[in-house]
Amino acid sequence: MNTVIGKDDIDGIAARWVMRMDRGELGEAEQRDLDAWLAADSRHRGAFIRAQAIWCDMDRVAALGSGELLSAPRPRWSAASLRRAAAIAACALALTLASVGVSNRYLAGRESTDRGETRRLMLDDGSALALNTQSVLQVKYDDDERRIVLRSGEATFQVAHDEQRPFIVQAGDVSVRAVGTAFNVRMKPGGVEVTVTEGIVDILRTDDPGKTAIRRVAHNEEVIARAERPIEVAPLSDAAIERRLAWQEGRLIFDGERLAAAIEEVNRYSALRVVVDDPELAQKAFVGTFKIGDARGFAHAAAAAFEMRVVEQDQTLRLTQ
Repeated sequence: MNTVIGKDDIDGIAARWVMRMDRGELGEAEQRDLDAWLAADSRHRGAFIRAQAIWCDMDRVAALGSGELLSAPRPRWSAASLRRAAAIAACALALTLASVGVSNRYLAGRESTDRGETRRLMLDDGSALALNTQSVLQVKYDDDERRIVLRSGEATFQVAHDEQRPFIVQAGDVSVRAVGTAFNVRMKPGGVEVTVTEGIVDILRTDDPGKTAIRRVAHNEEVIARAERPIEVAPLSDAAIERRLAWQEGRLIFDGERLAAAIEEVNRYSALRVVVDDPELAQKAFVGTFKIGDARGFAHAAAAAFEMRVVEQDQTLRLTQ
């Protein structure tokens, strides 16, 4: 017989783990037990993250309730105290949401990155994402689905398996639907690119009146959805995927791309912009690996490869004869 553990029980177990960790470093056996519990169900990781957040904020909650200074030493909390503090925080959140007219089943969390910045985020269901430079997205979870709206830029998603709540990424008029998989979505001026690195996803054009043009895409495949054109699917090698996602490791890898395309990629991460005026040179193939944001290093490497020189002026690195 399978035992179903309710949300309240899961939250209670997570709270006890957090309190145990606060008392001191876990022993080897305890750490193994915790790791096993976290790996057993994606809900466990989400509950653990919530419990950590509540625990870290406990001194502030207590100070608000008692009028004590925020700098006062934090006492050791009992399980009952933790539950009371969680209830206080939940009530405060509910009152805040009610005051602004927002449903607590449809919370929108906005995340963004500046030029040259990348971020890694853990969502409360155990899913993880990496957000590339100059990107904006919103997280919208409810009881029936997990929805991410990518407003601009690029993000990679590692989705925690949950058949009851599909994971949907909306990027313009392209919707990517998954249950448990990994994929990358990039919004470009000409359309949307989706690279599947694990599992299977369904691609839907939301501007399709009949909502019938669904494409199923497997790992090591790429989707190119250009505006007002049919969806294209193409295979990708492991090496091509590694190059495409190298930004997650702080690198840019070029292996035969046109110099113009390489320059466009480099310029995404740096206010110091690389420019090439010669259209013939812009079409030449370029090879190299560079640190994200190192526009100057890239420009000098390109100049050396094509017997050019770099003229730097007004935040511009111009490749010229």
